Amino acid sequence: MLACILLLVLLTVSTLSPSPAQAARSLVLPTPAGESWRIIQGYACGTHNSWDRYSLDLIQVNGPTYGAPIRAAANGTVWHWEARSGTLILHHGNQFFTMYTHLQRAVTTSRGVFFEAGQTLGYAGDRGSPGTPHLHFTAFTANRDGWSGKQSIPLKFAEGYDLPEIGGCNQHGGKVMTAMALQPPEVVFSSELQPDTWTNQDLRVEFTINWGGGGLSQAWNQEPAEDRPMFPSVIDGYAQLSDKGEGKHTLYVRAWGPDGKQTLASYGPVGFDQTPPSAPVAIPAMTVKPGVVVVPWQPAEDALSGVKGYLVYIGADPEGTSRWFTPDPVVKTEPLNPGEYLVRLQSLDHAGNSSPWTTIGTITVTGE
Repeated sequence: MLACILLLVLLTVSTLSPSPAQAARSLVLPTPAGESWRIIQGYACGTHNSWDRYSLDLIQVNGPTYGAPIRAAANGTVWHWEARSGTLILHHGNQFFTMYTHLQRAVTTSRGVFFEAGQTLGYAGDRGSPGTPHLHFTAFTANRDGWSGKQSIPLKFAEGYDLPEIGGCNQHGGKVMTAMALQPPEVVFSSELQPDTWTNQDLRVEFTINWGGGGLSQAWNQEPAEDRPMFPSVIDGYAQLSDKGEGKHTLYVRAWGPDGKQTLASYGPVGFDQTPPSAPVAIPAMTVKPGVVVVPWQPAEDALSGVKGYLVYIGADPEGTSRWFTPDPVVKTEPLNPGEYLVRLQSLDHAGNSSPWTTIGTITVTGE
């Protein structure tokens, strides 16, 4: 009986205040750099009272949690994805894992994909816990199979936040933590329009900021000011070609990290031209003998993207068109038989614009 009582006491003490085998390696906060997030449920309380005792539920303090980017807390590879709860688990080697739960979506769910510490791996949501978007974060060890023997570990972050076991329910609840930047911000551009090309469509140049958090500024054809960001805390954006109008333009983006470091990047030049080239002007009527005919005309004009060339039709149809292309304002026909021919042209520019089909002259081929 005495042995049973002693065993019960030991079990009770272990449940109330366990002695973890180790503390987690130094991690970075999994929240966006420069943003303040609050612990709304800490250790050893509510759902955090089993193998995942040392878990944190986190929400953003000054903005919406839903859709916020979530970062890898250390270098690691994707180990497991569970769609129902939005849980992504990274493996960091030596049976050490980190778990990110309630994600709206993951960047990738393919096992083995590598994430660098601080790299966005998904976006916060409320999968498995509808109504309260938050991040549930746990670091744990496990046996070699990665599943059995799981044991969460008290957390310590490189930003200077040490969260040891202190006993009681909801340990460290209410604490506000701010993630740091790991390197200067990086601007990544994407667009259907490649630099040094022209388009007649109102395309956009999109961009996102890696390692950002301090905000950004953007401007066409000039470097944004260095004093403060136009859009504080924003990490992505776009610029529409029509915002600047026709012409050849370069987009400049200045990004701020949460520590104030800046990066200036540019995309372009890119050309926007919606004005068709001029139609070819009339040429004198030609009278020739049967055979090959050389037909010249005055070059068309295009002030923006420039004239690319001409489509040519030579035949009897007054509405005739052709895909016969020449880059120069002259064409050498196939041998023509006696008869009356119309010369019709369409000017093309490098942005994809075209003039109306225009009859610029006639060719009369006489009998021999």
